[in-house]
Amino acid sequence: MELPLNITNLKHRLAIEKDIDFVYDLYMDEVSNPYLTYDPMSKKEFENIYYELLPENTLYIVEIDDRVIASYRLIPKKDRQAHIFYIGGFVVNHAMKGKGFGSKILSHIKDFATKHGKKRIELTVDIENEPAIKLYSKIGFMIEGRIRNSYKRSTTNKYYDEYFMGLTL
Repeated sequence: MELPLNITNLKHRLAIEKDIDFVYDLYMDEVSNPYLTYDPMSKKEFENIYYELLPENTLYIVEIDDRVIASYRLIPKKDRQAHIFYIGGFVVNHAMKGKGFGSKILSHIKDFATKHGKKRIELTVDIENEPAIKLYSKIGFMIEGRIRNSYKRSTTNKYYDEYFMGLTL
């Protein structure tokens, strides 16, 4: 019998090489994948992408009791937009959804951004991803626009719209 997880014990850290299996599983999960950055692919194909991301220091892992439960990218913008973080590829293990982890992770990101002098956080979300839109709205993100034909999924060969959402800190 598994012990209940303590939501307050979340640990955020930069991803490292050995995390590839966890991140691959999160990104290729059939429930989450349609809403993430990359189409379904083999682990070998994903390795190339993953190892290129690591030196950027933007890919984070969230653990609880040494168990990876989520991942996200936190990308600092530059120049005139240096006051902004962009969240990309935010994914929580589907078995952990609906338990408050997403809210807790986003609250941590807000605190982290504030401590680093950021004034705003931005993200995009598929307009059909209602649970994510609800989560982001609950945290304070507002829909600021609609990006038409924002991306194309290879699995359907169709283009999809996304909402552009922002949060002023």
